Amino acid sequence: MQQPPCPQCPRGYDTLAHLMALDPGLSFFRRFTVLNTKNLLYLQAELSLAEASLKDIVHEDQESGSQTKKAYPYSVEALLESYNVEGDSANAAQWSKVLEVRKMLKEHNEALLQHTQLLRLSSPERSDLAMFQEWLDAQEAREGTFLRPRHQWRDDGNTNDLVALRSRFEGTDLLTRWMFTKLVPWYHQRFGVRNSTLSNHAVHAWIYDDRTVRRTSYFISLVTAGVLPASSIIVLLYLKKTTIRMVFVIVYNLAFVLIMGWMVKARRADLLAVSTAFAAVQVAMIATNDSG
Repeated sequence: MQQPPCPQCPRGYDTLAHLMALDPGLSFFRRFTVLNTKNLLYLQAELSLAEASLKDIVHEDQESGSQTKKAYPYSVEALLESYNVEGDSANAAQWSKVLEVRKMLKEHNEALLQHTQLLRLSSPERSDLAMFQEWLDAQEAREGTFLRPRHQWRDDGNTNDLVALRSRFEGTDLLTRWMFTKLVPWYHQRFGVRNSTLSNHAVHAWIYDDRTVRRTSYFISLVTAGVLPASSIIVLLYLKKTTIRMVFVIVYNLAFVLIMGWMVKARRADLLAVSTAFAAVQVAMIATNDSG
């Protein structure tokens, strides 16, 4: 289903900026890992040379026999005074090099910290990246030409270098992830594509609210967590043989743990504790019924 033309809609990079603003989960940018790493290596090499040069200057000052220079290791004031005296470049060499190294250190440390932060950013989810590339192709077909250079989000080398500024999957459980990657596309193909309220003509896309998906997933988790234990108790009431009951407890506990692991983002220890408590309740109920 094509959307009607929009003469006043943004074009090119303006369209892409609007899309990323509407759906931050599609904010994909390159981290330029190779260039940043190469820059850090150059800064490190440059600093290493400056460090060696500073050591040579310090050694020369100590061996010079000058009373003024002999005070340098013990007095920053003497170093500052040597630097502030006009025309005394020989005595000011050490502090001049210190100031040069200070600037280089600042640049190196800032680049190092920035690169560290970039490496911590998550890569785009394959489903989101595929959807984003599909949108780029559609825009290019619609406008005849589109963003240049084209390879920013397409080449294998570049796609592996992309980061997502805000991943919609961060901190989500498997159920929510499944809803984003499978259920929402399925719904869109059958129903959402005909829903004009979800359509945004400015970016030629249908925008789904991530919060709605998360709330739906949360509601399903709550209902399931409430129904599963109760349904187990109801079934146990109708099972008469102890052997069948024990087999049911094992099978039901296995299903319970798998479902909870899929619907809840929990640690293994938490799942083990919940499973143990759930099994204990079932066994206690069996023992009570048998004694009754």
